[in-house]
Amino acid sequence: MKPTDKTVVSPAAGTIVKIFNTNHAFCLETEKGAEIVVHMGIDTVALNGQGFKRLVEEGAEVTAGQPVLELDLDFLNANARSMISPVVCSNIDDFSGLVIKADGHVVAGQTPLYEIKSK
Repeated sequence: MKPTDKTVVSPAAGTIVKIFNTNHAFCLETEKGAEIVVHMGIDTVALNGQGFKRLVEEGAEVTAGQPVLELDLDFLNANARSMISPVVCSNIDDFSGLVIKADGHVVAGQTPLYEIKSK
């Protein structure tokens, strides 16, 4: 995905288990045990946190669509290598797979990206 809005929301309900100290990425564990990593941009760790603001803390219980990070898109678009942002399931081998739901333009908090299938 490539953000066009300053607010990054949780892709699913669960617990924020990690927010990197540079605030460029976070990890979420869902109730079913899926570990979702949201990484804003490519090589954005090199910006040392500039352009990112944390809105929740590690350990927070979040709902799907709840704001987690705020972006300074002007700064990030000018300084990041790319703002293409992967949203991946890091433990997909614990599940039977996933079904892609999104195609083209998505709306944060409204458009499902994918569905993770239980074994």
